[in-house]
Amino acid sequence: MPRRWVPAIPPDDTGVQAHGPLLLSEAPGIRAELDHVQAHAHPAGLMLHLNLHADGVPAQAAQRQLLDQPREPLDPAGGTADLGSQPVLHVTINDLADQVHAKQRSVRTHQDKSTGEVRLAMHARYWIAELPADAQVRLSISWPRAGLPHAEHTLTLLGNAGH
Repeated sequence: MPRRWVPAIPPDDTGVQAHGPLLLSEAPGIRAELDHVQAHAHPAGLMLHLNLHADGVPAQAAQRQLLDQPREPLDPAGGTADLGSQPVLHVTINDLADQVHAKQRSVRTHQDKSTGEVRLAMHARYWIAELPADAQVRLSISWPRAGLPHAEHTLTLLGNAGH
């Protein structure tokens, strides 16, 4: 069974870009994109920046899940929060594999006055207190309640992002 990493506080510095944009998953009306990955030396780790965009019915579903439900913690203790009400991101680095929770999240919605169509944009940052020895980061993402299908990717980080 893989080890899990201990939650840690991300550094204040900007780090170095270790991976650029990548479309992670999409379906009609919804898409999740990795904006970029920053590598940090002290403390060692990675900051993943994720953008999610939704229009129409998927945006309405995402809005209900993110904004209309009672506020849940961004980093739930003991896994008691309803994690279906937000995107689910699993990360595997070295022999560590775990679901990660947003350290910071912003959500914007807009409703077109003429058509009534809802648009939603979310930006979330995920801190991973580990650097990959082999420069490989495996990601899986899904959010079935908002219509985002499960997808998996293996990233190869740039430069000296690994040990």
